[in-house]
Amino acid sequence: MLTDTASAALQWGAQQKAHPLAWARLWNQPAPKTSQRRAFQNLGELVTLILGGNRSGKTEACAMFCVAVALGRNHWAARAFCQNNRIPLDVLPEKPGNVWAVALDSGDSREYVRPKIAKYLPAMGCNWRNRDGFGRAEVRLPPDNEGNRGVIKFLSCDAGRDGLQGASVDLCWFDEEPPRQDVVNEALMRLVDKQPVARIIISMTPLRGMSWIYDKWVADTPADTRVHWLHGVDNPHLPSGALQKLLANYSENERAARARGEFVALEGRVYPEWRRGLHVVESFTPPDDWDRVCGLDFGTRNPTAFIMGAVDPSDDVLHIFAEHYQAEWTIWQHAEKIHHMTNHGSPAPLWIVADPADRSARLTLAREHGINTIAPKSGKNIRERINAVAERLRPDAEGRPHLVVHSNCRNTIREIESYIWQQTAGMPDKPKKVNDHAMDALGMMCRQLSIGSFGAG
Repeated sequence: MLTDTASAALQWGAQQKAHPLAWARLWNQPAPKTSQRRAFQNLGELVTLILGGNRSGKTEACAMFCVAVALGRNHWAARAFCQNNRIPLDVLPEKPGNVWAVALDSGDSREYVRPKIAKYLPAMGCNWRNRDGFGRAEVRLPPDNEGNRGVIKFLSCDAGRDGLQGASVDLCWFDEEPPRQDVVNEALMRLVDKQPVARIIISMTPLRGMSWIYDKWVADTPADTRVHWLHGVDNPHLPSGALQKLLANYSENERAARARGEFVALEGRVYPEWRRGLHVVESFTPPDDWDRVCGLDFGTRNPTAFIMGAVDPSDDVLHIFAEHYQAEWTIWQHAEKIHHMTNHGSPAPLWIVADPADRSARLTLAREHGINTIAPKSGKNIRERINAVAERLRPDAEGRPHLVVHSNCRNTIREIESYIWQQTAGMPDKPKKVNDHAMDALGMMCRQLSIGSFGAG
């Protein structure tokens, strides 16, 4: 005869087998490490990007969430999943949901997406159609008390936008990077009737370079979108050192994508140390006792870039917290903007380091507008500037960088992520002179800080 303890253990095991989602746990690491859990605690109103390296668990996490949406928040297993992982219940539809799980092709759907979702479905009462076949497939979940059934349909990007037409959906999940924007646009139209709960989630390792997804949702993230990173090395379920050994076979740039889910220019990023999840912080006004420093790179048809930084005296972290980035303005217009940024509600900067190549512009700012600048002590030495920025980007022994950019400085962030090396023979240390004006200003600032120069030049 079973003891009460043994009987309870058997009942618990039977429940876990019957409803595996109720016991599913998203892994969580404290910041600055990444977290599966935090990604689903802060979903975008319309679009969520989960950018993960290899073996980061992005597909597994999205499969759990698909089943939770299909069950709906009135189902006890979906509620248990949200409660166990501290996910707000209101991200789930009240009744069983209609979910699309979209792979790149039906082969990927059969091999990866369907088995992942099947792990978290109720053990009894699910009806599959074409579970192991090529082409479209679907699974209908057991009905609720009112006879409503959640549905998960398995589609593929290679069918084109016509393959994603049909009824409205509560969740559309793309597993890996959709190669065509029109397919995603078609999926967005399927959400209209189910707002404000319906959303798109794209989980991907960005191996296509600075693609349309980067331009649309990462470079300048809309208010209804959230972007999260998952680093494979943060995954506590992987054997120690296993991923690092695998990644050693790839180039430095491809490792950034495969390990951390970073967008990388295929030609080679100047700052591979950069990680948006680590180096971008929410915008705030630095305290008045933080020293202000500024960088200025002149342009005419190209943008003039003026960026403001503040140095936290407690840890020597340089915060880039404001920017002016504008093409085809007169020197008078730029001067007015700089006056506004430096004289309204913020301590005056200790110095403004400016491009030495345009001495006449520096003199005009000083004589006609009262804006004094200094020339960088390193002159035009681009490599010294790059090294100074890279040194601050590199995490210290505690895993924290000494250069962060506030989220409102979108042009600075965009330039860091698209700043790439020349591929011309004989120019191994020359970055491309394209969209680099904020980078020139930032490089001058960091170099000036590295040599401790605060005097006029």
